[in-house]
Amino acid sequence: MPLVEIQDLKVRFRQYGGTIEAVRKISFSLDAGESLGIVGESGSGKSVSCAALLRLLPATADVTAAKLMLDDVDVLSARKGDMERLRGRAAAMIFQDPMSAFDPVFTIGHQISETIRAHRTVTKSAALKEARELLERVEIKNAADVLAYYPHQLSGGMLQRAMIAMALSCRPKVLIADEPTTALDVTIQAQILQLIKKVQAEFGMALIMITHDLGVIAETVDRVLVMYNGEVMEEGPVAQIFDAPRHDYTKRLLASLHTKFEPSRGDADAAPALQLRGLSKSFRIRRRRGLFTEYGAFDAVRDVDITLPHNRIVAVVGESGSGKTTTGLMAMRLTEASAGEILVDGKDISSLSPEAMRPYRKQMQIVFQDSYSALDPMMTLTEIIAEPLVIHRIGTPRERTEKALAWLERVGLDRSFGSRYAHELSGGQRQRVAIARALILEPKILVADEPTSALDVTVKAQIITLLKDLQAELGLSMLFISHDLSTVKSLTDSVVVMYRGRVVEEAPTERIFADPRHPYTRALLDAVPATNPRDKRERSFLSAEEISAATPRMTVIQTGLAPHPDPQLVTIAPGHRVEAIVTA
Repeated sequence: MPLVEIQDLKVRFRQYGGTIEAVRKISFSLDAGESLGIVGESGSGKSVSCAALLRLLPATADVTAAKLMLDDVDVLSARKGDMERLRGRAAAMIFQDPMSAFDPVFTIGHQISETIRAHRTVTKSAALKEARELLERVEIKNAADVLAYYPHQLSGGMLQRAMIAMALSCRPKVLIADEPTTALDVTIQAQILQLIKKVQAEFGMALIMITHDLGVIAETVDRVLVMYNGEVMEEGPVAQIFDAPRHDYTKRLLASLHTKFEPSRGDADAAPALQLRGLSKSFRIRRRRGLFTEYGAFDAVRDVDITLPHNRIVAVVGESGSGKTTTGLMAMRLTEASAGEILVDGKDISSLSPEAMRPYRKQMQIVFQDSYSALDPMMTLTEIIAEPLVIHRIGTPRERTEKALAWLERVGLDRSFGSRYAHELSGGQRQRVAIARALILEPKILVADEPTSALDVTVKAQIITLLKDLQAELGLSMLFISHDLSTVKSLTDSVVVMYRGRVVEEAPTERIFADPRHPYTRALLDAVPATNPRDKRERSFLSAEEISAATPRMTVIQTGLAPHPDPQLVTIAPGHRVEAIVTA
């Protein structure tokens, strides 16, 4: 008897003016110990299908099915109390955003222990002890401390581990992972995927992995369900889906994994459009020491040098906390640098007044990672895109509107979208609007901060194609900040690798992927998900101590530099610099 059995599931959402069909007659089953991947774009119905299985949909949802069974219980006819017992014990869910799954006013330990006590009769101290053991099991080393932390005190990767621990606390038969790694760094993503596979084998659970990332599917599952527009397009073993896809949609999904772009036509030896010299940023932090308060400094960025040539794309890569976004914000003068110079066409703008910066604001624009919070919810798309023209007093109201509508078309949206609001758009459409707003002034420099990190694989390919086309058309120089190395490989001309606030390697893109020299760069590349299940592998993750110990050592003769106990950037080939310790 399958653990999960779904036949002809339909889900409709009632809304003002009609209904939306989210899921249309889908069927699949899942046996004990099996792992199933459900892959598709946002809006394909993959999350809704699993939410229907656990009866977690809102009251506006109408759910019908010939069969909807979970652990031999008919979900459609089960009473509320039966469903509460079924959730957690039969199936537990890991959500995409763990912060929204935890209550911000209770500690991690309290929430995990209360989940344990809701399903089993144990004392409070026994539940807390088990909570600590579960946190240790998901490789949180300071588990005893984390029990007393609140959700906001943990990083994204740590919070996702705590979410997995809470899901495991009920000892479920089926673990449903809904986009568990979407916004995580490549190394943290690899660690979480490896952890999910490990706990699945350890607990003997079945696994449903919901994702739009084919690399995640290749790494984690045995069987794949491909969904589009609420329907199943294709189903089969993971190797067959990757090697011999039958449906055109599946073929398009797989093709987007291997998108290639022509290199930029700019001259790498031309005068730089943007130069960052010795850029540093320290934040003042406050620590409590008993009754006293201590103040200190946190060096978020340390002595960073980056050169962005005209009409080229330079990637800045690294994990969260590496300083790459802070560097981009300093380059835009949206965060003030503690030290260093920002040169635009050879002129230092780091100390210019707001009024003196106005002409440079037209030349430099930014696209943020979270397009939803970057777009004003009270303004129409036409007003959002035209806003830079209003700020810089360019054109009449009629001319601004016409130019905004023209840019809507230029980024691949119909003019009819002009009267819509941001909440009426998908993630990919919102990102197109953000790009249109950034480029309506036709700037020379664009800082793109993780513009594709939370987008579906097909939408991501469309946004990258759009950026590449606009770069060639407008002669843009682009600083592309990302932790998605597959995107970096296909889009950029050179790569700057940042680690703990400093640059540890810099090289042309092809060279850095073919011959990485710094241990941190090699660790980043090793963590990239496989693009075929045949290539999946166990990964080893380096600690900060191991990275420091493996930093290259070079002599004075090799480098021409004076010996120094601290690492410094050394040129080892044209355009290729790596952090190394210079010895006598």
